[in-house]
Amino acid sequence: MDEKLTAAVVHDMKNALGVLEEQLAILCQSNPEVAASHALCTSLRQKLIGFLTLYKGELTARINDVCPEDFLAEARDMVFLPPDAPKIEMAISPNTPVIWFFDERLIQLALEAAIQNALRFARSRITLGARREGDFLVFSVRDDGPGLGTLEETPSTGLGTELCRTIARAHVREGLKGHVSLANADEGGALFEIWLP
Repeated sequence: MDEKLTAAVVHDMKNALGVLEEQLAILCQSNPEVAASHALCTSLRQKLIGFLTLYKGELTARINDVCPEDFLAEARDMVFLPPDAPKIEMAISPNTPVIWFFDERLIQLALEAAIQNALRFARSRITLGARREGDFLVFSVRDDGPGLGTLEETPSTGLGTELCRTIARAHVREGLKGHVSLANADEGGALFEIWLP
């Protein structure tokens, strides 16, 4: 199939899911049983956005000045949990830098992917953070689940991790390039980090 046609079809599917997602969000207000369908629709739309971002090839980051603390608060507030889902606390680590320069839209995609992954394993808490490490701003997502290497009944596609790597590499400054890391946290659970120069 022609590449441009493929991208156009996927883009149309993403837009249709966006409309369906809005309709389901309205229905959730009066019918909590619709929440699971809304969450699935949201997840599918985010995966299509990730696919399109990767499919377009080389990304160009549009750098702006952003307040990391406000950015993390917005990312936390955008997380949708169905009413029947286990209660997960979403905390933000203190002492975030006042300002940094990055592509807000792209990093939002990366954090959405990381948070969705953390939600699959977290027992009761996910901690979001932003700290300075030398010439880098490090966004982190840590869950309190069993950690890396856990067998899943439905393994993930790996699309989220590859999307985050591509987004990180699009951030370049003075010879430094962004990157991601994924490890077991000292406190337990998995720790995702995206390093931005």
